[in-house]
Amino acid sequence: MSEQQGFPEPFGDGDSPAGSPGDPDGPDGPRRRIRGRTIAIIVLAVLVLALIVAVVLLVFARGGSVTPTSSPTTAIATPTHTATPTRTATPAPPSTPGAVSTCSVDDLAVSLGTGNAAAGSAYVPIRFTNTSSKPCELHGFPGVSFVGKGNGTQLGAPADWDQSQPIVQNTLRPGDVVVANLRVAQAGNYDSSECQPLAADGFRVYPPHSTRSVFVQAANLTACQNDKVHLLTVVSPVAAPK
Repeated sequence: MSEQQGFPEPFGDGDSPAGSPGDPDGPDGPRRRIRGRTIAIIVLAVLVLALIVAVVLLVFARGGSVTPTSSPTTAIATPTHTATPTRTATPAPPSTPGAVSTCSVDDLAVSLGTGNAAAGSAYVPIRFTNTSSKPCELHGFPGVSFVGKGNGTQLGAPADWDQSQPIVQNTLRPGDVVVANLRVAQAGNYDSSECQPLAADGFRVYPPHSTRSVFVQAANLTACQNDKVHLLTVVSPVAAPK
C-alpha cells in the first residue's frame, strides 16, 4: 500500500508565516515603522525648507517688502506744514526834531471877518488865528453849521464844501491868520413851510482835521430847520487872506 505524500497547507490570505521578515509582528516590524516615520519627517522638513527658501527669494525679488493680499491697504495722509514767512518789523521813522504839528482848537482863535452881500446870499470869512507860542500847520475845509435855541442845538444841514479850489499847506507862526470863506444863502429864498425858518445864535465851527468845535456868535442869522435845505457852503479851503 502506497502512502500518499503530504503537502504543506498554503498560507491563509497570502499572509507571511509568523516570524518571517514580512511579518509586521515579527522582529523586524518596529524597525520598519521607525524607518518609515524618519523618512516621512525628512521629506516634510525638506519641503518646509524649500518653501522657506522660495518665500525668501520672492521677498528679495520684490525689493524686500511683502504686501498681504488679504488685507486692504489704508493710505495715511501725511500732514503738510506750510512755513509761515518771517515778518521783519519795519522801524518807524524817527520823529524830526522841531516838526510842526496840526493846529488844534487850543492853538486857535476863531472869529468872523467882515462879510459882503450878494444876490440872495452873503459871504462871510471865517478867520483862524494862531494864538499859541509855537508854529502849527492848518489846511483843508472847516466844518460849519447853524446853532440856536440858546443851547447849541444844530439847526438844519451842515455846510457843504466847494472843492473846486485846491487845498494848500499853511504853516502858521504865532499871530498868523488863515481864512475860509463861507457862503450863507438867505432863508427867504425858500418857502417857509419847506424851510421852517428860525433865528440862529451863531455858528458851530470845527477847524480842519479837528474833532472839537468852537461856538462863534453872530447876529441877524436865520436858519432853516429842515435839513434837506442847504443854506451853508464853504467855498474855499483855509488860506492866507488876500
